[in-house]
Amino acid sequence: MSDLRLLQNFVAVFHSRSFRAAADELGISQSSVTKRIQMLESELGLRLFNRTTRAVEPTDSARELINAAESALQAHNAFQAEAQQLAGGAIGAIRVGAMALAAETLVVKGLARLAQTHPDLEVEVIVGSSDIYKDLITGQCDVAIGDEANFQTSPYAASLRLQPLHKEKLVYVHRSKHPAADTKHKTELLSYPLAVPSRYFNENKLFETLTRHNNPTVQPRYKLNSLSACLTLAAHSDAIALAPHSLMTETATRRPADLSVARFETGVEVSMALVSVAKNAPTPAVRAFGRALIEQS
Repeated sequence: MSDLRLLQNFVAVFHSRSFRAAADELGISQSSVTKRIQMLESELGLRLFNRTTRAVEPTDSARELINAAESALQAHNAFQAEAQQLAGGAIGAIRVGAMALAAETLVVKGLARLAQTHPDLEVEVIVGSSDIYKDLITGQCDVAIGDEANFQTSPYAASLRLQPLHKEKLVYVHRSKHPAADTKHKTELLSYPLAVPSRYFNENKLFETLTRHNNPTVQPRYKLNSLSACLTLAAHSDAIALAPHSLMTETATRRPADLSVARFETGVEVSMALVSVAKNAPTPAVRAFGRALIEQS
């Protein structure tokens, strides 16, 4: 198709159900909208709208084509935006929704890499949302770092694109002088209050896996948005925290001396993934962020 204006008019009429409203939205005359819809129908050999004196209703053909039309316009806009940004030497800004378990491991490593490759890119990371996939669909963030277990059960999964990044085992963490530090029984360790990172983790499939591995079942007493807060709580109380194994391994030489990893397996592995809206062409900022994460995962 040689003229994207025909698609713009089609999309505007489809959503407004009115040639006049579409004309106002596009800043052109109503006759121009009518003419362009007629040109598109002629080019496609399809009738797109049923017109009456009271309403404009999309045909079944129009309903089948609307997603493709919107995707074509988004791809065109993304192409123009990237060309302009490349010409200007900048790629803008990005807002990232992240589960707490990823924020202080995969995400910070990715940001460190991004600071080298794209130092002018502005990044805002929002941690601990109750539903990062809903945030994506509603435009609260541009991209998200979630886990595959919850992605598969999300009602928004069909509208999203998932790219696997990194698998991470979780471990139990407690202060070194904890009363259960030398226990040989997991049930004794888990008789102490459990602190988990964020409401998002507590209400999803990952926590269901944890409870299935314990008898009696374990329920968290403390739910914090920050992983660091969970570890700080564990360092200053008898609470047991959950943390990524890599984080505890990397910080073994510099973490507080009173934090130790318990000998017992949690049975929980998190498969972290980069998630974006499927119908949206990735922006240069999203692509740069994704490459940084992949290089660090």
